[in-house]
Amino acid sequence: MKANALDPRQADMKQTIWIPDQYTSQFGLLGAMARELRDAFVAVGHDARIVSIEDMPNIESGVLLFMNTPTTIDMLPKALFEPGGRVRAVQYMVDHLFALPDGILDAWVERAGLGNYRLCMPCADDAHLLRARFPGLVHRWVPHGVPREALCAAEAIDAGEHAGREFDVVVTGSVRTQESIDQQLGALPVQLAGMAREMVYLMMAEPHLGYVAAADLVMGTAGVVTGDWKSLKLLWALVIAMVNRERRLSTVRALQGLRVGVFGSSAWESECVETIEYAGEIEYARNAEAFGRGRVALAWGPSQFVHSYSERIMQAMASGACVVADDRLLVRRDFKDCCTLFDWSKPEFARRAVDRALGDAAGSVEMARRGRALVEARCLWEHRVGVMLSV
Repeated sequence: MKANALDPRQADMKQTIWIPDQYTSQFGLLGAMARELRDAFVAVGHDARIVSIEDMPNIESGVLLFMNTPTTIDMLPKALFEPGGRVRAVQYMVDHLFALPDGILDAWVERAGLGNYRLCMPCADDAHLLRARFPGLVHRWVPHGVPREALCAAEAIDAGEHAGREFDVVVTGSVRTQESIDQQLGALPVQLAGMAREMVYLMMAEPHLGYVAAADLVMGTAGVVTGDWKSLKLLWALVIAMVNRERRLSTVRALQGLRVGVFGSSAWESECVETIEYAGEIEYARNAEAFGRGRVALAWGPSQFVHSYSERIMQAMASGACVVADDRLLVRRDFKDCCTLFDWSKPEFARRAVDRALGDAAGSVEMARRGRALVEARCLWEHRVGVMLSV
C-alpha cells in the first residue's frame, strides 16, 4: 500500500471554526483533543474558537467541528438545518463506527438530510458499512495527530538520557474490571454469551481478525443471518472489552522482570506486582510525558479496530522513546523504520520485541530519533486540520 500524504486542498481561511470542548470521556480525552485541534487551526491561520455545547452561541456561518454528538440535535445551531444555511458540520469520531450515535444521526437525516454533515475518522476498518446504514454519508479517513507541544527536545534523545529513564517500558491505556465484564456476560442468554466468548477466542488467536469478521464466522455458522447493523452491534462493546482486557493484561504480565510503568485506569492496580508498577491515572494531555519516562514505549493499538491506529503510537514517538507496537497494516505502512512490530497472537512475542529494543541501546536511540522526526514532519494536528475542512 502506498502511504496517503493527506495533502489538503486549499481551505477557505476566512471561515470561523467553532469547536465545542465539553465532553464526558475518560481522562479528559475528547476535551483535550478539541482544544488541541483549536490550537492547530489557529497555528495554520484559521479563526478557531472554543464554544460551549450547553450554551451554544447563535452561529450563522462557518464550520462546527465536534467530537461526540450532543444528546439531542436541538442543542446544535439552527442554521445547520435551515435551507441555504451557511453552517456545516464536521464530526471527528475517534472510535469505531459502531460507536456512532444512530439515533442522533437518524434524527439529523429526518430533519435536514446529511448534505451539510461530514464524518472524519481515524478508523478505516469496516468503513464500507457506513453508507449502507447512512445512505449519502460523506466520510473520510483522517488519522489522529498530536500537538506540537508533545514533541520532546530532539537534541535530548541520546544513549545517556535513555539509560537514565525511570522505566524500561511504559504502557498506557485502560482495561475494564473482570467483575463488570462477568456481570454483563451473565445478563445475556447463554447462547449469546457463548458466541461472545468464541469471538474473543478467535480475535485473540488471530490479531488481524476484526470484530465484524469474527461475528460473521461465529454467528453466521450458528445460523444467524449477519450483516444487519443492529445485530452486528449487539455484542460489539462487550467483545471488545473482553479482548482488550485479556490481551493487555497478558502482554504486561509477559514483561515481568523489567521495570514497567503502567499508566491507566485503576483496574490495573491489582495486576501490577513485583517489577510491574502501577503508575496511576494520567490525563490524556500528558500521555507523551508518561511515555517519555520509559526507554521503550509499548504503544499497543486500540482493540476496537485491528488495521488502523490511534494517537498512542504518535505520542510515544513524540516522547523520544523507542517504540514497540503490535503489527497492523496501517502502522506497517505509515511508520516503517520508526518502530519495532510484534505479532500479538502471543504475549511472549511482545516481550521478545521489547528485549531486542532494550538490548540494542544505540539502535533504539536511532529509532527514537526517526520516530520523533516523522511525527514532527507529518503527524501533528497542524497536518490534519486542512483535510478535515476539505471533506
